[in-house]
Amino acid sequence: MARTRRFRWWVPPLALITAVLLILVTQVVLLLAGNVAALLGGRTPTADSPLGAEIPDLAFMLIVLATMTPIVFFVARVVQWRRVGGLLSVEGRMRWGWLGTCFLVALPIIAAYLGVLYALQLATASETAFVGAFVGAERFLPALAVILLLVPFQASAEEFALRGFLMQLVGSYGRGAAERRGGSLLSRLLRTPVLGIAVSGTVFALLHDYHGWALADVAVFGVAMAWLTWYTGGLEAAIALHVVHNLAAFGLSAFEGTLADAATGGGSWEGVVGTTTEAVLFCSVVVLLARRRGLRRTAPGDPDAVQAPPEPRRLPRWVMQPPPVQDPAGAERPGDHGSHFRTPPGSPQGPYGPPPYGGGAAGPPR
Repeated sequence: MARTRRFRWWVPPLALITAVLLILVTQVVLLLAGNVAALLGGRTPTADSPLGAEIPDLAFMLIVLATMTPIVFFVARVVQWRRVGGLLSVEGRMRWGWLGTCFLVALPIIAAYLGVLYALQLATASETAFVGAFVGAERFLPALAVILLLVPFQASAEEFALRGFLMQLVGSYGRGAAERRGGSLLSRLLRTPVLGIAVSGTVFALLHDYHGWALADVAVFGVAMAWLTWYTGGLEAAIALHVVHNLAAFGLSAFEGTLADAATGGGSWEGVVGTTTEAVLFCSVVVLLARRRGLRRTAPGDPDAVQAPPEPRRLPRWVMQPPPVQDPAGAERPGDHGSHFRTPPGSPQGPYGPPPYGGGAAGPPR
């Protein structure tokens, strides 16, 4: 998708450097603005709490991450000089119907994910509560409002940046088979999604403030969503599961009042098992639905995207039946009954033959 006719070898590193610098500058500017707002509000900002309060800090974090969306759109359009819609899917746009279908699939999958976590906790640490005590409506409801409003933008931004922009950036170095040196081993490797999936999944894991089992947990999720993005030819499925997963995770943290530690920690092996189950179930259902719908997986114009021509439609048998042959006396020969066409006597050309030629020295037209 990013290897357009304007592609040059230096465009991907320039686009990556530009995107990283813009993201860092935006975060610094927003951090300074947040610190000033906290001081004006009588709160003391810290390194872990830029706005000095739990819910404002959550909103600030989600907004900062959401700013990656306009940044990668800008870089794709201005630096790579290509259509922004190419970041979304092979159709060059968001496939809204498919996105809605993936959201519907994600809801029961998240319920199964939580069920697996609950069952594992009962088996390993039954004395520990699965969810902490309710913090009260005065803390929960404002946090829930922020989560419902901003998490879709935060999760989508991470997909645009990592499963869209970054994966296509890596894949743009894969020469086409018809290009010069396109048949080399390196070119064939770069044309596969392996390197793009590995880079995207690794960067996604490293950008989170996790360690230990939690790092493996988020790596499993990142690699699975990268593979699913390649398989379905778009970001819709990854966006759907990422949004629903984060809504559930942040919602539970808000319920028990642990939002300050929601994006940190070491995790557990039970979490890795739960996320693996979630990814396998979601990918399996989405793959089946994509095949059943005949979802386009490659960009129009790709050799792999060419559909087989439709099978010729057969005419009815009565149309294909030859006209009867008549005797000079006009009687039908045996075996010619049932035809809808009758050849007039003296017309050897049949009912659809050319009209008799009317003369001319040059003969019939050629």
